[in-house]
Amino acid sequence: MYRNMDVLISTRNQFKATEMAYYLEGLVGVKMHFMKDTAINITVEEDQNSLEANAQKKAREISKLTDWYVLASDGGVDIPGLGDKWDVLRNQRTVGEGKTDQEKVEVLIELMKGLKGEERKCVYYLALAVARKGQLLWSAEGITDIGYITTKPEKTAIPPSRWMGHIWYYPEFKKTFNQMNEAERNEVRKVGAKLKNELQTYIRSLI
Repeated sequence: MYRNMDVLISTRNQFKATEMAYYLEGLVGVKMHFMKDTAINITVEEDQNSLEANAQKKAREISKLTDWYVLASDGGVDIPGLGDKWDVLRNQRTVGEGKTDQEKVEVLIELMKGLKGEERKCVYYLALAVARKGQLLWSAEGITDIGYITTKPEKTAIPPSRWMGHIWYYPEFKKTFNQMNEAERNEVRKVGAKLKNELQTYIRSLI
């Protein structure tokens, strides 16, 4: 049993770090640390056969470099309407890893040309894993967001690392993810409440 618990959020992507921090939000006795504030410099290849296995691998490998607990994640968008043209494990490869955010948006819009209504539905799956000193302690995967891909991207600039949010549309808000305010984003985050509760239940068992 631990009175205080240090947890490293294992991504240098600031947007992803903020989203991951949400899953630890409100836990008493937990101190969050961020990769950008550490000297840890490692790239873990996401070569496993599931999002959860990728998250587990990252958590194990990064936890070998610190005494803190490590929270790692891997996420992917599923677009059922695209069938074999889309792979939840390889979103970036499908739209082009070396392309700009604007080009990625254009590639996906073109891929979905002709799809209408529910065929444009998109589902975000997130896997989380906790490890310490190279040992996997906990992991889970769940749906954390549901929306629709727009037929035309908004004309504003794309915030760094948020190209998907530029075209991820919520009919109930009549906005894309990038257009929403924090209160609206907290509302859609409720889709991931089950995964958040599972993680926090495990963390509380350690404190």
